[in-house]
Amino acid sequence: MLPLFRAVLVWTLILVSVILPRLAPPAVHPIQVAVTQLSAFDRNSVVQQNRDQRVQAAQMAQVARWSTELKQGLAQYEAKQQALAAAQAQAAEIARRSNHPPPPAEIAQDITDAFGPLGPAAVQWAMNVAWCESRYHPNSVNTDSGASGLFQFLPSTWSGTPYAAYSPFDPKYNSLAAAWLYSHYGPGRWVCQG
Repeated sequence: MLPLFRAVLVWTLILVSVILPRLAPPAVHPIQVAVTQLSAFDRNSVVQQNRDQRVQAAQMAQVARWSTELKQGLAQYEAKQQALAAAQAQAAEIARRSNHPPPPAEIAQDITDAFGPLGPAAVQWAMNVAWCESRYHPNSVNTDSGASGLFQFLPSTWSGTPYAAYSPFDPKYNSLAAAWLYSHYGPGRWVCQG
């Protein structure tokens, strides 16, 4: 019986140590841990990638907005420059006919904007009066009378215009007030008419 027992024991040891390890699947615990860590890394990587894509999309949208604003600003600037050039050309032509220098572009634009609706003769007249009254200097003040601005408004006259709330030294509102006065009372309110 001992040899049989010994044979069973030997076969059991061979079975347990040699055959069963080859039949059993390999231990998955280390691989599961590695896969779990890899999944967590992949999950973090995907989240980070999505976050980066959202940030990049927001940055691209901001760049597109800035680009649109820049294009609009450039178009507005070019339109303003063209309007100033047209007003300057008109003022130069008026000055050439009137034998005095043309006004600066911004002053020419203010006068043209204010008197343009009243016709070309009114623009011609306004350029001459502004030259005669202030030499196109919007900050001019007559120390004797207190008249001020581009068209030399007396304080009492200025207060009677719709633009009295604005400064008479602002060439835009001074021109608008002069155009208003011209359209309501004619050119006779100014002695110096160039």
